[in-house]
Amino acid sequence: MITQHWRHKGSFLLTICILIVSFMALSLPWVSCAPAVTGVNKAAPPEEATAFESIIITGIGDKTSQPFRVTTKEWIVNWSYVPYPEYPELGVFRFFVYPTGESVMFVDSMLLPRGTSGSIYSYAGVGEYYIKVTASNIESWEVVISPP
Repeated sequence: MITQHWRHKGSFLLTICILIVSFMALSLPWVSCAPAVTGVNKAAPPEEATAFESIIITGIGDKTSQPFRVTTKEWIVNWSYVPYPEYPELGVFRFFVYPTGESVMFVDSMLLPRGTSGSIYSYAGVGEYYIKVTASNIESWEVVISPP
């Protein structure tokens, strides 16, 4: 019976000590989670985005494009394809946009179109990219990358 009494008091005292130490640590002026602000920001100013000429990529089947340079933070990818007239429902068209040098992590894609043309708006930013197109059972396709 005495042991249970001291065990209860011991856990109570431990809880009080933890609360006191926590309160003291939070009230100290030198403890801060925020980064210190020191002087002037020495980072280079962001590059000024300039419009680029539209990039047109065409094909009749699977294709990996040559790298192309985008000079704006945002850009539009317009796409279209012409299915075979005999079996238009069997046409498959999709594409992935990758940064140059990357083959796994794409930045944009179009996988299941609801029609034979459309657009996606990209926020991938300034950089060099390429497009990998998968197309089958279609007569031709076109992808146009342009500034907004």
